[in-house]
Amino acid sequence: MDHRTHDVSAALLELTESLRAGESRDETLARLAARVVTVLPGADAASVTLFDGGVPRTIATTEESVLVLDKAQYSLDDGPCLEATRTETVVRTDTALARRRWPAFGEAAAAAGVETMLSCPLFVGVDDAVTGETARHHDLSGALNVWSRQEHAFDPMDAALVALFTSAMSGIILTAARWAHAQLQARQLVTALETRDTIATAKGIVMARRGLTADEAFAWLTELSQRTNRKIRDIAAIILAQPAIVEPD
Repeated sequence: MDHRTHDVSAALLELTESLRAGESRDETLARLAARVVTVLPGADAASVTLFDGGVPRTIATTEESVLVLDKAQYSLDDGPCLEATRTETVVRTDTALARRRWPAFGEAAAAAGVETMLSCPLFVGVDDAVTGETARHHDLSGALNVWSRQEHAFDPMDAALVALFTSAMSGIILTAARWAHAQLQARQLVTALETRDTIATAKGIVMARRGLTADEAFAWLTELSQRTNRKIRDIAAIILAQPAIVEPD
C-alpha cells in the first residue's frame, strides 16, 4: 500500500473514531482540513468552501492568509474552487496558469506565496448518485481547497486521496443539513400544535360568551380577523389573555 494511502486511511479512521459529541459542523470540518494538510505532501493550508443558498462562504480554514484567496474567487465569481464546484471535477492549477486564466486571483495567489492549488468538489452526483441527489435537495455544493507554496505540488494520486476527505466532509455537511431540517420541522410542528390549541380555546370562550356553535364561533373569529387584518392565532391569543373582550351576545 502506498504510504500516502495508508496515512489518509489512518487519518480518516482516527477522525471517525474521535467524532466528538456536541462538536459543531464547522469545527469538525476544520479538523478534517487540518488533517489534509498533515498527510498530503506539499500541502501548506486548506480551506472549505460551502455554497448555501447559492452564496459561497469559507466555513473552515487552517490558515487565515488563504481567506483572501477564497474571497478573491467569490468576488470574481470564478476561480479553481468555483470551477471545481460547478463542474464537479478536481481542478489543479498553478500560479502562472492562474495569472493567465484568472488574473486578479492569480495575483492574489502570488502575493500570498502560493504556487499550486488543488480544489476538489464536495458533492459529485455522477460518482455518488445518492449523495449528489441529497445535496441538491438541500441546495448544497462546495469544495475542499488545498494550497501549496511549492511548485509542481499534488500529483494525480494526491487528488484521489483528497477525494476521500471530501467524501467524509460531504457526509458531515449532509448530516448537519438533515438535522437542521428535522429541527425546523419539529419547531414548526410545535408551533402548529400550540396555535391549534390556542384557537380551540379561544373558540370555546367565544362559544360560551356569545352562545354560538363551534362553526359559528370559528366564523366569528374569521370575520374579526378579516376586519382587523390580524391573524386568527393572534386574535385567539388576545382572547385567551382577556376573555372579557368578547362581548356576550
